[in-house]
Amino acid sequence: MDKKFSGKIWKFGNDIDTDTIIPGKRGTIPTIEEMKKYAFELLKPEFGSTVRAGDILVAGTNFGCGSSREQAATVLSHNGVRCIIAKSFARIFFRNAFNSGILLLQCDGIQEVCEGGDIVTVDVDGRTVSVNGHTFSVGEVPENLFNIVSNGGLIEDTKKRLKEGVKKLNITPLSREQCNKSGYTMVEKLLKKNAGKEHVKPGDIVITKPDMFMIHDIYTPYLLDTLNKMGAESIDDPDKVTIVWDHCMPTAVAKNDSEHYDAGLSLAEKYGIKKLHIGEGICHSIMHEERYAKPGEIATATDSHTTTYGGAGNFCSGIGTAEMAAALITGELWFKVPSAIKIVLNGHLPEGVLSKDVILKILGDIKADGGQYKSLEFTGPAASEMSMMSRFTVANMALEAGAKCGLFEADEKTAEYYDMPLSKIDWIRVDEDAIYEKVLTYDVEELEPQLSCPQGVDNVHPLHEVLGTKIDEVYLGSCTNGSIEDMAIAAKIMEGKKVAPGLRFVVVPATNKVFKEAIDLGYIKTFIEAGAVISHPCCGLCCGMPYGLMTDDERILSTANRNFIGRQGTKKTLSYLSSPTVAAATAIAGVISDPRSIL
Repeated sequence: MDKKFSGKIWKFGNDIDTDTIIPGKRGTIPTIEEMKKYAFELLKPEFGSTVRAGDILVAGTNFGCGSSREQAATVLSHNGVRCIIAKSFARIFFRNAFNSGILLLQCDGIQEVCEGGDIVTVDVDGRTVSVNGHTFSVGEVPENLFNIVSNGGLIEDTKKRLKEGVKKLNITPLSREQCNKSGYTMVEKLLKKNAGKEHVKPGDIVITKPDMFMIHDIYTPYLLDTLNKMGAESIDDPDKVTIVWDHCMPTAVAKNDSEHYDAGLSLAEKYGIKKLHIGEGICHSIMHEERYAKPGEIATATDSHTTTYGGAGNFCSGIGTAEMAAALITGELWFKVPSAIKIVLNGHLPEGVLSKDVILKILGDIKADGGQYKSLEFTGPAASEMSMMSRFTVANMALEAGAKCGLFEADEKTAEYYDMPLSKIDWIRVDEDAIYEKVLTYDVEELEPQLSCPQGVDNVHPLHEVLGTKIDEVYLGSCTNGSIEDMAIAAKIMEGKKVAPGLRFVVVPATNKVFKEAIDLGYIKTFIEAGAVISHPCCGLCCGMPYGLMTDDERILSTANRNFIGRQGTKKTLSYLSSPTVAAATAIAGVISDPRSIL
């Protein structure tokens, strides 16, 4: 790839999410060559048939937000896109794009002086982009990242490393005494501990040795193919890897799903992976339920909501399949140390208001890119009072602000949940002398239930503004709100009542363990007697699988984590997000309702 080149512009706006780049329903197409035809089908349906090699995308802020779906980058790469210029990029897409051989340039200004079809010239060494007589500065592209692009992506780069012999970095993790040194944010502490660095600051790049890797079934064919293309006959440490079948279980698309199932088994057999969870529930819930992602450690996975484990003080972030393949081979993964936002939660949550309402309120305030490549770090009395499940809910949805991770302090609850001494993890705390980018303070006692309204997670409104809105379906589940606590509070509201006539109420426990416990405690009986439909633990509707999909102009209220256009049905489906209390109250009334009048 030359360092000076030109290309025709395809112009896009702000917050172009990965579901817009490649819809979730296309995610099980087993080959990228077939999948690439559907790029931007909801926004620019002509793109897949008319884009040409060398074309350049120009966009606004937060390009590539949403899911960690690496196909969002690979479908563009396979369509010939070699450069994207935007005001800012979502953090996971940034890594995925470079790993797929796409050069990303951050530039603010070009968007106002160009249109689709114009010709833009990029000068990498000169650090400029030019169009229509205007020239703008762009940042420096590190040589190693440019080389990955020049080589066509991370696969070819890793093949070269394998051929030369992988040289493993010798890292000595910090001692507890070194971890206790004050003046650092929680994310800085976690990264420097694993990387063996006594000091780090935002912007530093550190090499880590993650403690756990997770792959779920959506990505198994691509990961297996990538490892084969790289020529990997073994991986660094199979005991650090788990595979979870959850997105395609039960089967949604017969041929496609079976290929994902078989690919996962082949991965396990070829590379000696023993931690397998087939149809046992949602990957993120299993990761903390099985204590795979521990406090003070680093975990990574082929899914954006890997941030969930931060509820226990675990640094966790999603990556794409190409990078996962390279990391499995080498046992190493680089991270850029993010800056951090401290979020102080004062007061006590009132009855009927849950941690889901807290994170929705924050998302409504800071918006979808307000935490872009930052660590959101939660502290204060209300954070301490939250149960582990409530903390996992908040950390899960920190991702929806673009956060690299969402972290809670480790305390007695954390130690009890993981059956470990508090003295081993009490260094995972907020230091008063740490340098935070900003501090946000909330009094949760003043909080009412919150709803994310169509069509975007950060379109948040207090309950009183949307009361009475007719709903066609209510969905209780997902890794965000499918825990036994969520089942319990919804069942309490549903006890002795019936689902509103004409409304569909779908309940999906997060894991088999939750499902069994909910049966033993009578919650499932309560839901069934109320008129609910119970599904096997899986990702289901949350990831766009057909367990309750909606049609044009229908309204769904869900306890999931996303309401992107087309995610839970057609592009005209109207999707709301809420806590389990609001979901249960709404299922009874048939319109958005206040659970506080029932509890």
